Amino acid sequence: MSIILKICQYPKIKHINTIGIYTMYKNLIMKSIRDIFENYEAIGRALVIPTVLLLVLNFASTAMTSPDKNFSIASIFFIFLSLLVDIIILITVHRILILGNDSVPKWGMQKFEKREFAFFQKYLIVALVFVVVVVLSTAGLKIIGINIFASMFLTMMVCAVFLSRISLVFPAIAVDTKMSFKDSFEFTRDFKLLIFVTVIVFPVAFSLIIGGIYTFIISMLVASISPHLNLLMVLLNVVISVFLVSALSNTYMYISECLSHNANYENDINDEVDEESNDQENNEIIEENIEAQNDSTDEEIQNDESIDTDSKKDKE
Repeated sequence: MSIILKICQYPKIKHINTIGIYTMYKNLIMKSIRDIFENYEAIGRALVIPTVLLLVLNFASTAMTSPDKNFSIASIFFIFLSLLVDIIILITVHRILILGNDSVPKWGMQKFEKREFAFFQKYLIVALVFVVVVVLSTAGLKIIGINIFASMFLTMMVCAVFLSRISLVFPAIAVDTKMSFKDSFEFTRDFKLLIFVTVIVFPVAFSLIIGGIYTFIISMLVASISPHLNLLMVLLNVVISVFLVSALSNTYMYISECLSHNANYENDINDEVDEESNDQENNEIIEENIEAQNDSTDEEIQNDESIDTDSKKDKE
């Protein structure tokens, strides 16, 4: 039995505090890491082509864009193409971890279809809203006298909380489940701290620690051997993305199973109440029938006595 099912086997889960915050976070994070190693062959094989595409795009972008122009048309074009490939990677990993290895072709998804466009649309909306809110809020807080770094930190924290609450739309879209931002916000209502830790805190910590260590190593290799080794950063980003997607996928599965468990629990309670109500109604009907039979029996006895009395009088 999976850890998620073990965690969810409690009567009516309303708040994660009822089952032990530390144990739950530990189990989810460990399961997120373990799932990657258990499915590394399927994930690795499915991501070969997208990763090669990212390497080619990175190399082409470096070769065809000028270092003096950070936002040339060519660089924006390559960033856009890389984003499309990243979305295919994210969807592929979500599907393998949630639906299983058979949910994607052996060598991964190589088409951009309705599912991918829906994912891209939501991704773009979140990114644009995040940028606009951060810029406007930071400017507003600076105007009223708050330090720019403090205002940026406060704004990004608020955005991070909101982003974590709507993040379930991405694994939902990846597995072809309809879910809006509003639905995600509602589903995470009783899991605010959980979703923030697994979707924001853990990914940031993982990226800073693992990403920081390997970024330093890659920088050393680039400086001492060849600038072309900077392509290793692409591989590092893919690996980090896989771990972050795994955390989101497992959080999605956990919340989905807990909500399903709660719904089943409520249905069982309602069924029991209905059964008790039906039993009570049946008992009342039986009692009424018994009373009616007793009344009928009493009437028959009275009729018999009346007949006997009349017959005696006739004889006299």
